[in-house]
Amino acid sequence: MIRKVIPCLVVLVLMAALLASVTGCSGGCPGGIRGSGNLETREMDFGNFTELDVSHAFDVEVTRGDSYQVSITVDDNIWDYVDVYQTGQTLHIGLKGVHAFANVHLEADVTMPELRGLTLSGACYGEVSGFSSSEPLDIGLSGASSLDIDNLVAGDTEFKVSGASKASGSIEIADGDFDLSGASTIELEGSANNVSVGASGASRAKLAGFPVNDATVDLSGASTATVNASGTIDADLSGASHLDYMGDATLGSVETSGASTINKK
Repeated sequence: MIRKVIPCLVVLVLMAALLASVTGCSGGCPGGIRGSGNLETREMDFGNFTELDVSHAFDVEVTRGDSYQVSITVDDNIWDYVDVYQTGQTLHIGLKGVHAFANVHLEADVTMPELRGLTLSGACYGEVSGFSSSEPLDIGLSGASSLDIDNLVAGDTEFKVSGASKASGSIEIADGDFDLSGASTIELEGSANNVSVGASGASRAKLAGFPVNDATVDLSGASTATVNASGTIDADLSGASHLDYMGDATLGSVETSGASTINKK
C-alpha cells in the first residue's frame, strides 16, 4: 500500500463532495477528529461476497485466496466511525456520518476467491491482484480515486472512471467497455477482443500496450486516446479531441468535428 495517512484537507474535501455538509478546514481542522497515531487492526467476519464497494479515502488491497479474510486497520480512536457491512454479494467499507477527520489511517485488506465487481469512491486508493476468471467484471472509480491492477484475467469487463480518477496496470479480458469522464485516465497493458472507448471532459485512454481486434472510439471535450487494433476502428471525435492508433487496423466509420484529429502512429 502506498498511502498510510489521510491529511485533513483531503478528507474534508471528500466529505463535502459526498455529503455536501462539511465546511472548510483551517488551523488544523478545529473541531475535527484527529487520528491518534495508535493503529489497531481488527479481523471482520464476512463471507460469500463477490463485489466490493469502498469509500471515504480508504486504501484497500484486494487479493485472491481460497477463503474470505477482511481486516481493517485504523487509528484506535476512529473505530466508532468505521462502517463495514454486507448487502447480498457486496461488501461495503467506509465511514459513518458527517465528520471532519485529520491525519487518519484508513486501510483495508481483503482476500476473496472471486471478484465480480469493485467500486472505489471518494479519494480511495486500491490494489487488486491474483484473480483469473472468464466471468464478467465491473470496475467503477469516482471522486479522485485510483486503482492499480496486477495481472488480472476476466471475461467481458466494464470500466467507469470519473471525477479525475485513474485506473492503471495489466489485465487480459474478453470484450471491454471503457467509459471515462471528468479528466480521468485509464492506462492499461494486456489485451482484449473488441473494445468500446468513450472519453469526455479532457479524459485520456492510454491503450498502446493493450492490443485489440476492433475498437469503437467516442471522444469529446478535448479528450485523447491511443488504441492498438488489428481489425477495424470506428471513431467519432469532437471538441478538439485527438486519437492516435497503432497496429494494422482499417479505419471504418470516422467522423471528426471541432478541430479534432486522428493520426496513425
